[in-house]
Amino acid sequence: MPRIVNTGLIGTLESDLKDCDSCVLVGFTGMTVAETVSLRAKLRAQNFRMRVVKNTVASVAFDKGRMKGLGARLSGPSAVIFGGESVIAISKLVTAEVQTNKKLKIHGGYADGEVLDAKGIDTLSKVPSKPELLSMTLSAFFGPVSELSRSMEGLFTEVSGLIEALEKTKPAEASAG
Repeated sequence: MPRIVNTGLIGTLESDLKDCDSCVLVGFTGMTVAETVSLRAKLRAQNFRMRVVKNTVASVAFDKGRMKGLGARLSGPSAVIFGGESVIAISKLVTAEVQTNKKLKIHGGYADGEVLDAKGIDTLSKVPSKPELLSMTLSAFFGPVSELSRSMEGLFTEVSGLIEALEKTKPAEASAG
């Protein structure tokens, strides 16, 4: 019977991760139910899912799928966090949570075909997110344009001042001549 259950668990995890190209593995030894519920709520708010896994079952599911070698990062009670926007967003949330909850440990993760350790996930958490990168790109694109606009505005203001000064000197020249 356990073999049938394990096969079902492997299939479920494999189908959950089928459309995901990245995930983060965490350990949660010693976390209370309230802490776990709070973490899950934060994850759900950003469209992430957390699945508690048996390490042997998860290792087989990872190897059957696209995440070969990720099972080696599992140790102790573990959970897989996946979904949402990207592994960067997951790593930012999990890294921030690790700062407030010392019982939560990052085991590693998977991104862009590579198995990452905890330091790799920490490094990813420092990378700007997609909206931040878009903002940076747009500011780099529109920065020179707005600088040109300000320069042109200054030039037009200067020309306008010169025309007004010329108009004031014209009547004085006409009355003198």
